[in-house]
This record gives sequence, C-alpha cells and structure tokens, in this order.
Amino acid sequence: MKRLTLLLSSFLLVLSTVSAARSTWSRATEKAVQEAIDKGSVPGAVVCYIENNKIVFLQAYGYRALVPNKEIMTTNTTFDLASVSKPTGAGTAAMNLIREGRLNVNDPVNKYLPSFATNATIGQLMRHMSGLPSYMYVTSLDSIYRARIANGETTLSRPDFLIDTICRCVRPSQPGEKYRYSCLNFITLQRVVETITGEPLNRIRPFYRPIDVDINNIGNGAPRGLALIAPTEQQPDGSVLRGDVHDPLARVFMLGVSGNAGVFMTAEQLAEWCIWMMNIPKEEREKGLNAGLWIDDDGSLNHTGYTGTSVRLYPDEHKALIVLTNRVHPKDVSGVGELRSALRKIFFN
Repeated sequence: MKRLTLLLSSFLLVLSTVSAARSTWSRATEKAVQEAIDKGSVPGAVVCYIENNKIVFLQAYGYRALVPNKEIMTTNTTFDLASVSKPTGAGTAAMNLIREGRLNVNDPVNKYLPSFATNATIGQLMRHMSGLPSYMYVTSLDSIYRARIANGETTLSRPDFLIDTICRCVRPSQPGEKYRYSCLNFITLQRVVETITGEPLNRIRPFYRPIDVDINNIGNGAPRGLALIAPTEQQPDGSVLRGDVHDPLARVFMLGVSGNAGVFMTAEQLAEWCIWMMNIPKEEREKGLNAGLWIDDDGSLNHTGYTGTSVRLYPDEHKALIVLTNRVHPKDVSGVGELRSALRKIFFN
C-alpha cells in the first residue's frame, strides 16, 4: 500500500511539474509572439515543442492571412517551409540512400551527373562546400531560357535547363575550399537522388504540395485544402502566393518540386519528421550528414527557412522546437531572428 501511495505521489508530482512548465511556456511564448506581431515581423505563428517522442506544446497565434482577408492562425495550418525543405526533402532522401548503401558522401557528383564540371562530392553538396554559387537569379535566367527556346538552341524543360546550367556554371571557389550556403547544392542533390531512384523527388518525399491539395487546380478556383495554407508574398498584380512555393528558382524553374524549397507541412507533420530524425542512431545520422541540418556549437541540429520557418533538434535529449511563420506575408519586409532567439531561450534554458 505504501509503495502504491509513493508511486501515485510521484506520478502526481510529474503531472504537476509538466503542467507548471506548460503554463510557463504558454505565457512566455504568447508574449514573445505577440511582440513580433506588434512589430509587424510576422502576421502569426505556430509553435511546437517536442520531448521524448511526444508533442508537449502546440499553440497557434495571430493570423494565418492578412490579405485579401484576415484569417485566424490555427495549429493545422500548412506552411511553405522554404529552406527547411532542404533537410526534410532532398536531404532526407539522400540520407536514406546513404543508409541503404546506394549513395556515399564521398561519391563525386559527376558519377551521377556526368556534365557536373568539378570533382565535388555528395558530402560537399550537403555541407555547402561544393564551390557552387549561392543562387541564380530568375529574371536573367528566364530571359536566357526564353531566348534559347525561341531560337531553337535548346529543347530542355525548365528543370533540365536549370540543372544543366548549374552543372556547367563558373564556380567562385574550388570544392572543399570555402563554405558558401547555396540553394544550388540541394537542387543538384535532388537530381542525384532522382537519378539513383528513377523517381521524382515528390514521389520519394510526398510533401511538395500539401497532401490534400490537387496540384492541377492550383490557381484555378479553390482546390481542396488551400484554405489551410499560410499564404506568402503578395505579387505585383495584388494576388498572394498560396500553395505555390515562394522561392523563385523552385517555383519558376523547378515547377514546385525542388531540392532547395517547396516542401509544405503542418507543425504536426514536421514534428513527426523531427521524432523520426532523433530516433535514428547518431552514427547513421552523421554518416548521412544529418540530412543537411546545420550543427550548432551546443550540439543541436537546426535549419531555418526564408519564409520564416525553423526547426531545432537536440537528439541526445530527445527535444525539438518548431517555429512556423509566414513572415513574408503580405510583404517581405521583416525578419524573425529575435523571435527565434526568444523562443529558444524559453524552451531550452
């Protein structure tokens, strides 16, 4: 009887501690997010915290949309993850191939893409040490592509044209010489993955459109599930991007399925990925170069996205924090660095 009483007391103490922590997180998080909203940094946010393979905190704040009409943010809102797509999309696909023995980080890229102009390796792509430029700007690239199509100089599709341009472009540095964060690394990694598997990336990682959205109906009426997508930037014609990826290269040239951007997820879907990632043995994760996640000095794995998204994992402690915003809505005029830092202190201090 005494043992049962002791166990019950311990259980109640744990519940009380968890409840107190949630209350503290809730007050502090609401304050931090509201300050960001008041400053005009974000229209709203969804914050998700994971411990021991479970979501222990999930809250929505502010608005999902401000233009053309205000919509309240909800926890089941789907976000354009922007560069968080790198680890969750092409990075995960590549890591799985490495775990299966079908790809090696020391393989040269030109083993799979013969026109790739240097001896950069898969690992150098994933660590942004390949020597590739950081980006290619769509306006000039689109002009070149249209002119070559009109002159009969190319019959390549837009994705193939971009890959060919990346493979042959002038490099600012040699492989392994310098860290340069580059979207082109993960677009190239995507094509390597597709070459090995024989499948497009959105068949391997099925999050390149919200799952319940009909791709063919985007922009033609209101496809199923579109209302739950957080819109991003307002365009010159007054429309807003909603269900179409914000990143120009991913949208205009890769047609929405791209290694650098294009994954759409809810906080709960991203939490599932975090839990899966944290349960992979450390040796396997590192062999697969952590799917492209960055490693901080404190040992955490993280990545951010241009649209205002971020994820941070502490695998050894089985803790993770997800912060999803659409800070580029309706205009790309603000940053979320302060909010990310504030939330990191709230949950990890």
